[in-house]
Amino acid sequence: MRKKRNKNTFNRRQPIWKCVSGVLRLFMKKPKIINLAGELPDRAIYVANHSAMFGPVIYNLYLPAKVAPWGAYPMLGTYKERYHYLRDVYFIQKRHKNKAAATILAGLEALVSKCIYRGMNVIPSYNDSRFIATVRKSLKALEEKVSVMIFPENSNEGYHEILKGFFAGFVELARCFKLRHHEDVPIVPVYYHQKKKVMVIGKPSKLTEYTDKGMNRQQIAASFCQQVNDLFLKYIKGVAPQKT
Repeated sequence: MRKKRNKNTFNRRQPIWKCVSGVLRLFMKKPKIINLAGELPDRAIYVANHSAMFGPVIYNLYLPAKVAPWGAYPMLGTYKERYHYLRDVYFIQKRHKNKAAATILAGLEALVSKCIYRGMNVIPSYNDSRFIATVRKSLKALEEKVSVMIFPENSNEGYHEILKGFFAGFVELARCFKLRHHEDVPIVPVYYHQKKKVMVIGKPSKLTEYTDKGMNRQQIAASFCQQVNDLFLKYIKGVAPQKT
């Protein structure tokens, strides 16, 4: 008897995304990858800049690790929910487009975005009590040895080359993994620069390296934000990293 394929696994086949990603590779060329981490862990939490609309797709296509990224939950909702999120939040608030341009772009992107998000194994991210659902799905991905990619930058006022700050959701995910499995999951900083087509993968570290120093979740998040910014400053900008 033929076994039924488990649709709830992060390792399920994605035939539609395989075709879509093949097309995207024709238009979104592979960036130069600077890997400071060496052999990447079987599972990890990657914290990265969003690089506007390009980062999540580029990471999915070219990061040498299988990842399930966090994404805004409306993007996995109805067409109306996707459209309003894209128009009002992504294009107007974060990309600073005028309303006319945002309306056209959102209307078009909302048609295909759900298919792409599903193909990329996007985990819906919530900023309310439903955050527990984000953590549960993320733990399942890590348990299946699929890494989780998180874009924790504060982009409420737009995307910046030098990131303004990190939200601490990824710290909570690392805590939950440690509580459940009694081991640390590596946290890896990553930076992608769209114009220069360069991706830098930083060295992994573990949550206990920070908690043993008495650092709280906000301090840990700030430290990783600085690490991601330092990757940009040193390996893309070519200047000395900022001192903290």
